[in-house]
Amino acid sequence: MKIKTDDVTRTIAEQAQKGARQKGAKFDEILQKSIGNPAEQQGLIANASGGQVEAARAAAGIQGIRIDAIPEEQQGPILERIEQLLDTLEEYERNLRTPNTPGEALISLVDRMEEHNRGLASILVTLPDGDALKDILNRVLITSVVEVEKFRRGDYS
Repeated sequence: MKIKTDDVTRTIAEQAQKGARQKGAKFDEILQKSIGNPAEQQGLIANASGGQVEAARAAAGIQGIRIDAIPEEQQGPILERIEQLLDTLEEYERNLRTPNTPGEALISLVDRMEEHNRGLASILVTLPDGDALKDILNRVLITSVVEVEKFRRGDYS
């Protein structure tokens, strides 16, 4: 079976959304505080006589918002979390090689992998393109998501 990158990307995004909902994230509130009063900006756009001039002014207020890359001193914990996921994948692989491994042990490992995937997927989207850490994290997440999906659909039954 051929694995399509769109399916993997969609699965990672779904897991990230699940994680955000579970944590009760108030992203919308934080965003609204960051950009000010959106109704005022919408009014500028809606009442624009010059159209493009007013839209540019409204957008200028949003341009000040920047999502910065994670500083180097905070990358350590990310690497530790990646290493934990790799350790979980390694334990999962050892259990798959053992013929008398109980199914409950595999299920708990797959659940742990999904938990790691959700947390790391939310970090993945914050890293800048071209970052070596993002490339490593992306590769590990793809491997993990593929293994979870293979287990859930019964490839190892």
